[in-house]
Formats: sequence, C-alpha cells, structure tokens
Amino acid sequence: MAFFTPEQELTLYKLHRTEENFEDYLSFLKDSLQDFVATKVAPNAEKNDRDEIFPESTFHELGELGFISLPFPEKYGGMEACFSYYNAGLETLTKGDAGFALGVAIHGTTASGINLFANDSLKEKYLPGLVSGEKIGAFSLSEPDSGSDAKAIKTRYPEDSNGDFLLNGTKYWITNALSADVFYVFANGPDGRISAFLVEKGWDGTFEQAKIEDKMGVRSSNTAELIFQDYKVPKENLVGEPGGGFKQAMLMLNGGRVTISSWSTGIAQGAYEKLLKYAHERQLFDGLLKDLVPIQKEIAEMSIEIRAARTLAYDTAFYYTQKKGDVARLAAQAKMKATEVSVYVAERAIQLAGGYGYVKDSKIERHLRDALLGRIGEGANELLTSVVIPRSILKEFEENPITDQW
Repeated sequence: MAFFTPEQELTLYKLHRTEENFEDYLSFLKDSLQDFVATKVAPNAEKNDRDEIFPESTFHELGELGFISLPFPEKYGGMEACFSYYNAGLETLTKGDAGFALGVAIHGTTASGINLFANDSLKEKYLPGLVSGEKIGAFSLSEPDSGSDAKAIKTRYPEDSNGDFLLNGTKYWITNALSADVFYVFANGPDGRISAFLVEKGWDGTFEQAKIEDKMGVRSSNTAELIFQDYKVPKENLVGEPGGGFKQAMLMLNGGRVTISSWSTGIAQGAYEKLLKYAHERQLFDGLLKDLVPIQKEIAEMSIEIRAARTLAYDTAFYYTQKKGDVARLAAQAKMKATEVSVYVAERAIQLAGGYGYVKDSKIERHLRDALLGRIGEGANELLTSVVIPRSILKEFEENPITDQW
C-alpha cells in the first residue's frame, strides 16, 4: 500500500520543485519513510490502539531513520529542511497510526521550542538527543482547569535560597508524559507572569506521572497527568527570560497547529482510501458500491476537501519556515480546515460503508475516534474561529482599511 500519495508529491512539487535538494527529500519520503510506515507502523496500529501502547522502540527507530531531524539545524544533527517536508512525512505517519504520529508531532513541538527560545547551553544539552530521536520530549502547558485559557495556569515556581526554582502544581492531558525524558513546562510566577523550564526526571522533590486511561481515540499515544511538589529545577533550566513563557507557548502553538493540520489530513486520507477500497469490493444492487452515482459524488467531494486541507497545511508550513505572512492566522486557518475535514471524511466513510464501517474490523472507525481530538488539541476550533482568526483579520483591516467603494 502507498502511504505517500501522488497528491502529496504534487503539493510539495509546487513549493519546492526549483530547490537543489528537492529530489533527495522527496526520495526520502517516498522510499525510506514510506517503507518504514508500511513495515513498522501500520501493521501494529490496531494492537497499539486496542492496548493503549505508545511504541517507544518504533519512535527511536524513526529517529535513527532521520525523519525527526528534518526541520532542525545541522549543528544539532538536523537536515535544515523546510517544515513542509516534515509535515508531508507526518501525514504519511498519521495514515499509518494517528496515535503514534501525534506523539511524534508533540515531540517535534517540544524540540522546536528549545531551538527557538533556549540559550546555546540548553540547546547543546538537549537538542542533539531530541533531534536524533534518542530522547523523547513533552510539551506541558495544559492543566485540569486550564486548556484554551493558557494564562489561567496555576502551577507555580517560587525560588529557593540558591536561586533555583521549586515547581508546584499539576499538568494534565500531556502527550508523551509517560515516555518523555525532557518536559517543556510552563508555570506562573509570583508576579503573575508565565515562565518556561526544561525539566527532567530524578531531581529533588516530588514528580509523579499518572496515566490517563481509556481515551476515545489516539490511544497509541500516551497521555498523563504530571504532579509536581517542591520539585527542584536548576536556575539554568529557565528557557528564555523570566515571564517570557506565555509568548513562547503561543508561538509554539502556531507550529503545533501546522503539524496538526497535516496530522488531520493523514487521518482523512486513511479513511478515504479505506472507503474507496471497500466501494470496489461491496456488491450492491447487481453491481458494486462504487457504481452508485451518490457514492461517486461523495468520493469526489471528499477528495476535494482533502486536497484543500493538504494545500493549506503544506503552504502554511512553507510560510512558517520562510517567516512570511501572519503565521498565527495561517496556522489557525489550516488547523481549523484540516481538523474539520478529517471528521467529515471519517464520519462519511463510516456512513457509506454501512454496518461494516461501524465495526473495528473495517479499521475505518478508528479514524473518526482519532479525528475528533484534532478539533480540541492545539487550541479548540471554537477558540480559533471566535478569537484568533477574526482578531487577526480585523487588525489587518484596521491597519490597512479599504477606503474606496467600487
């Protein structure tokens, strides 16, 4: 089965066809990564979903393959490729196993934050292991009472007599939390400003991890609660300036929304292809399901929506790398479109496959369970459409108003 599609190649071709390394990166995605997904990821997706297993060994092998290193600087072991190549690969991974791919994406967000905001000492300490996939990272922002409202976090970091920090509080819905070696943790200071820290296990104080059981979807990613009680973080593990954590989190979420847009596109593509296969096999009314005009119309509409989602995802990844345009708005738009497309395609695929689509044997229903998380994670779609996107649009108009009537 082809896990890297001709449509993915065309979308990358539009963006990168004139670049010197285009064929090399394309070959990596079409050959090495596709083979890896076909042999290491997809065959285990059903079992990992059923048993709620994040396959850490597969993650490390993916790192050895080189995929995780794609967008990072060469000095830390990266390839310095455009983010759109990484996103294309993430779509491929997601089609194989969305839960596993989510863990990869969140790891990437963590490493990206270190690359963007940490000082050279922290970069040299943490990035090589994260870029190579030897170490696993977790982005630790959400709390039991703080999801979309990131400023409301209650975790605190008073200083001790030596200037080190004592983390106290609880983080919730943290992807990779049971597997991670490095935690990018946000906490509120005495002045009410949020700061960010790189945290490891095994330091003085209490650091507990509690698995969140029985998620509806993305069950092959591990999700947990983190509990800190006077957990001592060395002062040199502060990321950036004190009070700069909220800005870091918002900028990291921009990149996270780009990756979730490709992740969601991968879910939609997987559900679409499984429906297409079933439509060529299902006998109905002296013919095949595919021969019914209403089915053909729905398949066509699905393909259009998937193409739109993919184009927004890859284009936004390209602009993210080039630092062009209002990335916050572009990322929010791409995430909104792709996540809604993934739910739409997966739901219709189940409906059109009938009773077969509703049972686990079809392997279609997993796509819908996974897709629903996309609407919530990295900023709920309601927040994006009611705050992030309109705020950007209105600000742009007010700075450059249309004064002529035509």
